[in-house]
Amino acid sequence: MTFGILFATLREYKHTGISDVKTLSVLLNDTFGDWLASQGVSHIEMLNDNRLCMNITGQVKEHNPTDGIQLFSRFLVVNLDEIQDDPEAVGIALASYITEAYTSEGDGAYVWIIPDGYMASLSSTEQEWEEHGGGYFSHESICISNTADTDTVCLLEVLYEDTDIENVSCEFNVPAQRSVHYRLDKLKDSDGNPLIAKDAPVSYKITSKNTRIVVQGSRILTSGEGSMFASFGTVMAWCPMR
Repeated sequence: MTFGILFATLREYKHTGISDVKTLSVLLNDTFGDWLASQGVSHIEMLNDNRLCMNITGQVKEHNPTDGIQLFSRFLVVNLDEIQDDPEAVGIALASYITEAYTSEGDGAYVWIIPDGYMASLSSTEQEWEEHGGGYFSHESICISNTADTDTVCLLEVLYEDTDIENVSCEFNVPAQRSVHYRLDKLKDSDGNPLIAKDAPVSYKITSKNTRIVVQGSRILTSGEGSMFASFGTVMAWCPMR
């Protein structure tokens, strides 16, 4: 796949009598959307019969002038007449002048839910390990990736099945272009006690305030004498459809 094929397809659409720029934009995104994403382009839009705009998943690091291509901070405009003889100049511009690919609002979603949560109480052996700062014992964790170019604040809400237990929450920061990994058994309340109760079925809701994020939940359960058995589970969180 090349930009030459994309522009040749555009000419074929026009040759069949399709002249509406909105229709042409939809056709191009439907046909080439996945490949464009691999080139760092999130969306293309026809501005008129001979000019199209490409939104980039990144940020322009240089604004060097290129024949037929205007570079802006987060998009470029292509003059089809001027690049007709050298369509791959668009790919060269993308590779040369755009920083590593990321979306300004991040990948994923703003809200994630892990419906199945449960942290078992520690055995006497595990309690001894915990006291001395070592060991491999029952716990849960969440991993959050922020691929955006903006820091975000996440709210973790713990929703208990038992209505006699009050739901709890906490906030934490996830820097731009970074990931964080939280051991949920290590979270503390304002009094220094464990934030999340043991032996209580829960659900977790993670809400990002500033950017889209991706969330994964993990659980380790140990059992048997001396905690000789261990099981490990990883599950992607669920994000509501908007």
